[in-house]
Amino acid sequence: MIRLLCVCLFLWSISVFSQERTAPIVFKNTALSQVLPVVEKHYDIKFSYLDALIDDKNISITILSKQSKEEILQILQQKTSLKFEFTGNNYVTITSFKKKDIISVCGYVLDESQKPIKDIRIFLKATRTNLTTNENGYFENLNVPYNSAILISAPGFRQRVLNSKSFLDEECSKIYLINVKEEILDEVLIEEYLAKGITQNKKIIHVNLKDIEVLPGRTEPDILQSIQLTPGVNNPNETATGLFVRGSTPHQNLILWNGIKTYNQGHLFGLLSAFNPYVAKEVDFSKSGVSARYGDRIAGVIDIKSEQEIAKSITGGAGLNMINADAVIHTPIIKDKVSLQLSGRRSYTDVLETFTYKKFSDRVFQNTKIAETSPLINEDNDFFFADYNANILIHPSETQKIEINTIYSKNDLNFKRSDDVDSFSDDLVTENEGYNIKWKSKYADYISLDISGYYTKYRLNYEFQTNNLGVFTEIESKDNIVTDYGAELHLNYKFSDYQNLSAGYQYSNNNTKYAFVTTTPSYELILDEDDSFLNTHSFYSEYKFEDPKNFYISLGLRLNHYTELNQSFIEPRIFIQKYVNQNLEINTSAEYRSQASSQIQESVISDLTLENEVWTLANDDVFPIISSYQFTLGSSFKKNKWYLDIDTYYKKINDITSLTAGFINPTSNTYQNGESSVIGLDFFLKKRWRKYKTWISYSYINTRNKFENINDDKFFPGNWNIEHTVKWSHFYKLKNFQFSLGWLWHTGKAFTNATGLDSAGQIVVIEFDEINGNTLPIYHRLDFSAIYDFKVGTRSNTKYRLGFSILNLYDRKNILNREFRTTNSLNNQLINSDIFSLGITPNISFRVFW
Repeated sequence: MIRLLCVCLFLWSISVFSQERTAPIVFKNTALSQVLPVVEKHYDIKFSYLDALIDDKNISITILSKQSKEEILQILQQKTSLKFEFTGNNYVTITSFKKKDIISVCGYVLDESQKPIKDIRIFLKATRTNLTTNENGYFENLNVPYNSAILISAPGFRQRVLNSKSFLDEECSKIYLINVKEEILDEVLIEEYLAKGITQNKKIIHVNLKDIEVLPGRTEPDILQSIQLTPGVNNPNETATGLFVRGSTPHQNLILWNGIKTYNQGHLFGLLSAFNPYVAKEVDFSKSGVSARYGDRIAGVIDIKSEQEIAKSITGGAGLNMINADAVIHTPIIKDKVSLQLSGRRSYTDVLETFTYKKFSDRVFQNTKIAETSPLINEDNDFFFADYNANILIHPSETQKIEINTIYSKNDLNFKRSDDVDSFSDDLVTENEGYNIKWKSKYADYISLDISGYYTKYRLNYEFQTNNLGVFTEIESKDNIVTDYGAELHLNYKFSDYQNLSAGYQYSNNNTKYAFVTTTPSYELILDEDDSFLNTHSFYSEYKFEDPKNFYISLGLRLNHYTELNQSFIEPRIFIQKYVNQNLEINTSAEYRSQASSQIQESVISDLTLENEVWTLANDDVFPIISSYQFTLGSSFKKNKWYLDIDTYYKKINDITSLTAGFINPTSNTYQNGESSVIGLDFFLKKRWRKYKTWISYSYINTRNKFENINDDKFFPGNWNIEHTVKWSHFYKLKNFQFSLGWLWHTGKAFTNATGLDSAGQIVVIEFDEINGNTLPIYHRLDFSAIYDFKVGTRSNTKYRLGFSILNLYDRKNILNREFRTTNSLNNQLINSDIFSLGITPNISFRVFW
């Protein structure tokens, strides 16, 4: 009996021990640093690794007693994408994979209905070997270099290009091929419309600033200057902000920063963009066929967005060029929930004047008091600009997202000159600040709601002060303030993969002030002033439908009601794209739009003649609401790395306002209302040969204006009309080098020539030729740029970029504008001034990314 009891106890102990050994060990989203000691104890092995290598690694894994140590190491390798290698009997070294490492890959190739596809060709590019799938769609290879390309192709299916390192994530990947007959004809999506990072889809040009290649004449991806390389966009002033989109003027463009309306977009008086390209992530640019969601302007729409995803780790960068320095950082605050992006950029031109800045200042300050030869002994010119951004991203859940964005930019000029008796000073400050908060909610896969609000303020302040023996004798000042705030509710409903309906409501309140004042010790004279506000209520709806084999259509309708003016505008929008075949599509659009806020060119205070455009609101007296309709017809063709795009358009703009001074006599400040008619054609051709690509565009724009009581009420060429423009660019990549060369050629802009003057009286009266009946000489220049990307150390995640560019490589002296005007005094004198382009202008930049 005792023997039997002992045997039972022995067998029970074996059973309990066996159960303990077979009980699985489960880890769920556990730090790798906590998993490894358990594996060491369980398998009697020892790991060797750098702590930094595994600090941010969390894994989910189940350890079974029946698994061998080789099997568990293979699983750990798949879960972490790290290399686990035996370096001794029971010693395992953990390292990052390198290109020379060999891994095994396997997978199943399936079609869209999850059926296996046999006899599919698998090409391993690094070893130049081929595999084929069996009847189950299965393939494998045990000797594939890490981080190498794997091409999967079959007749009737779209080719897939995979990276071998992606096979580490799971045991055997399932790879799905798309039947080319069922796809959406590539959505006529033009990859690399201009360069890598710039694409076009349904006539919307998308710029991905994180991935953009070098462009001609630029060491850094300036947002507004990148857009100028597209056909149909002219820039007679050679500035970043002077975007004349298909015959419209710059103030007729809607430029948004994270939903914030901007009223000043330039630094250095427009030569540089005020938007930091290393903060912005993507830009959508529309010349026509604009969505009904966009209002308040009648020309191009530039919608700029910064990072919208929570930072996983601290990233950023810093750099400098011959004008300014900047730094950007994006850091997580709460893991996967909250992150913060901060940036700052400032010029150092008030401390150091580089050769690049001197070229820029020669271009900006010509024909101003700063450039004039003065008998005064002392001169001091201080100028700087700065901009700052802060963006907070909050993701409380997968269906809720909150964004808080701010932007601030400033230009500050202080110019003084004096002698022992007299002193003069010009102070010019422009500031733009904006705030936006947006709450995005997704209630299902097919319905979402966005609620947002914004506030923006723009101020221009100019003072010209005259002092005698230290006491001021006269101050001439100009002040322009725009305060704009509003809100939007946007609802989106997705019927199916091919049908979508959106609708929304927008409200804005705009308060615009301007004043021109002359002050002396004995009196204050207000030359002109205005203080007005306007509430706008807008409702919009848009329906989109796409038949993948046939066509795409977008139908939109927008209603704008301007409360104080008691006027309403119904604005239909339509865009249709017909897919003729996989290579060819045709498109057409029609739209009607209105604008209540615009700029006028002031000629009251003109001592410095910089930033002389002032914002004003529509009213019942002088400035009516501007309205415009536009029609387009075009076609695109893509085949064998050739891409051809042609667009024709007609645009009519009603109720534009201009000063008579722009055409006849600078001493007259009479406003005239009129209309503008634009006919145009855009042609674009691109071809790529491996690492080299070239593209050329041609634009024809004919702008004709007509104003009441001017030119016998007959049409005449627009002030900024440039009829023919050619842009020819080249790009070549050699390892870590990128080179870009661009040639710009266009006919001269129209101007009104002075034939003589009448100086019989005290006031000089200029006699003019036919209005805008002459053109300036032909403009052309060649720009070059190159960048070099490199790392220091093989394991470092820090990247460096060195850039070099030259504007106007052969130093062409182009005339940008020709003016005839008189001084603002009782004893007027004739001023004949030509504005010349930049001369040869080199620039150097250096940047570090982490």
